[in-house]
Amino acid sequence: MARLKGTFMKNLEKLYKLVEAQSKAYDKHEKVKDGQTWKYHLLPVIKNSLMLAKRYGGDVEVVEVAALFHDYANLVDFEKYSETHHIASGELAEPILLAHGYGPAFIDKVKKCIYSHRASVVKQKFSVEEVCLADGDAITHINNAFEIIMWMGYRGDSIEDANAFVKRKIQKSYAKLSEESKEYMKDKYEAILKIFY
Repeated sequence: MARLKGTFMKNLEKLYKLVEAQSKAYDKHEKVKDGQTWKYHLLPVIKNSLMLAKRYGGDVEVVEVAALFHDYANLVDFEKYSETHHIASGELAEPILLAHGYGPAFIDKVKKCIYSHRASVVKQKFSVEEVCLADGDAITHINNAFEIIMWMGYRGDSIEDANAFVKRKIQKSYAKLSEESKEYMKDKYEAILKIFY
């Protein structure tokens, strides 16, 4: 068992490096600060999803890999995959995970988590791991509202457009939370909403 855990960790380190490198390529393409997507979205989603997996009794390995790859298609080609990234990210991750020694059953769980994580495409969650990733992503949007505003500013969006977009994103993110996570985030959500007009 210890040898299997060691192999998982070694493969996971490689996956982290791969996704971090892809996120930096994305940042360069989007003309935002190098490392912004990694530092302010991907790592917090992983952290929040893992916190929820421990809190709700989910499989932390499935949740961690799913969180790492949840937006992978956007990092590869945002224009192509933006509307379908919740589907394409799992499809793009599958051959990578197979190449790193992950089995089909594990990959299937990861893909189901990725598939059901998106706030604007509400899907029924069938496992605690799916809830952990969807809620971890939503909590990150709420916690990092200012990062989203800054990202829109880097892109050249107006203050009005950024205000409207981020307010809607936070509202959708809160709405998709499980009841337990809504209770956990209620005070912060209500406080953050007050900054928008």
